[in-house]
Amino acid sequence: MSDDVLRQLAETASNDLGRLLQGAALSMNTAVLGRVAERGHPQIRPSHVAVFMGLDDDGTHISVLATRAGISRQAMGAIVREVEALGYVATTQDAADRRATIVRLTDRGIAFCRLAIEVSDEWNAEVERLLGSEDADRLRQQLRSISGLFSQG
Repeated sequence: MSDDVLRQLAETASNDLGRLLQGAALSMNTAVLGRVAERGHPQIRPSHVAVFMGLDDDGTHISVLATRAGISRQAMGAIVREVEALGYVATTQDAADRRATIVRLTDRGIAFCRLAIEVSDEWNAEVERLLGSEDADRLRQQLRSISGLFSQG
């Protein structure tokens, strides 16, 4: 009995748009981080990206980073400590709230972000060559529409 339902679930999952989108995103992110690693930043892991993607120019509280990433404050704190140990971010206590920690990019973090932008642009150009620029633009718009549909509740 459970064999049948598990087979049906696997068949359904193989065509599920959410899973296909997740798989495509994972493949692209892995490729981009692989290229970034080859160019001098091999220590950065996929989990570290949430720190960079959530930062504001003037620094960001760990609790805000956690909210933006959809993880607990404790989990984000652990990730920030890893990224800080690698020299990509620095943390300081918030003068207005001594219990809060502010995270800011270091020069090494800025260099990583610049390289990540460059590699991401290269990867996106490859995808555009594969799909054609018109189809790539259409795909971007469709993905924005899907994101907007589900973010509205």
